[in-house]
Amino acid sequence: MSSVIYRYGLKNDLVAAFSPIQLEHHSLIREDETSEHYIIQTYNCSDFPGYNILASHIYYNRPAMEELVKNAKYVTILRSPYTHLKSDFYFTGKYLRFPNAIDPLEEFVTYRYKLFTEDSGQRETTAIQHYIRRFRLPMSGDSKEKLLAIEQLDRELDLVMLTEYYDESLLLLKKLMCWDFEDILYHKMKVHKEYQPPLTQKSIDMITELAADDIQCYNYFNETFWKRIENYDGDFEADLKTFHSLLDDVNNICKYGNETSYCQLLFGDADYLRRKSLEKYEKWIC
Repeated sequence: MSSVIYRYGLKNDLVAAFSPIQLEHHSLIREDETSEHYIIQTYNCSDFPGYNILASHIYYNRPAMEELVKNAKYVTILRSPYTHLKSDFYFTGKYLRFPNAIDPLEEFVTYRYKLFTEDSGQRETTAIQHYIRRFRLPMSGDSKEKLLAIEQLDRELDLVMLTEYYDESLLLLKKLMCWDFEDILYHKMKVHKEYQPPLTQKSIDMITELAADDIQCYNYFNETFWKRIENYDGDFEADLKTFHSLLDDVNNICKYGNETSYCQLLFGDADYLRRKSLEKYEKWIC
């Protein structure tokens, strides 16, 4: 998703802010899980226009974000906690810690589940709460209290996309932002080629308990996602068909060594696009 945002920013000469996780030595903002404000890099040059984009794995902090990007739309993307855990486990190399395991993920989940069930004092640290922490939702309390917090988050966000329905999500983004089809075209990147055993039922059952709060959050926004499609302004299926046709066309044109700037941006991953976005900061260093 960040590639689509950065590509749009480059096309329209927008200014992007970056977090430490994105650019180790060129961080323009710094934040932590408990901070109420971001530490923002500013420039003394009078022609610095301010920031237009923040597309990062960053903790949701509405007051700080409003200070950073004025009059912004707030969009995020979620993935099923089951497949998110599996993807993260293999993409970040955690599976290498279990070189002799037949199913490294199941062994990892079993270890976490044992800590979770045997030591109540470690429940918050061993539970899988990626979304809960990122959105600063309550980690304690009953399910009704947590639901109220998710509903409040829903009122604050303009769009919650779903990785499993990425193309459908991009159509909703296009509609929200009044963009053209060209603005949401993309090229799939970073497909993990290592063999990944499918999730076993044992792992699924344990993850259901470990990630209960994340699952509640995901299920809520999965439901609202399809309601948005039901209320789509236009013929959603026709637009999706058009989008798929355009995706096929542009990927076929660009994959055979086309060196145009458009194809370079289309095939550039998020790291490449961030570096391209960073180039414009040189003119404000004074």
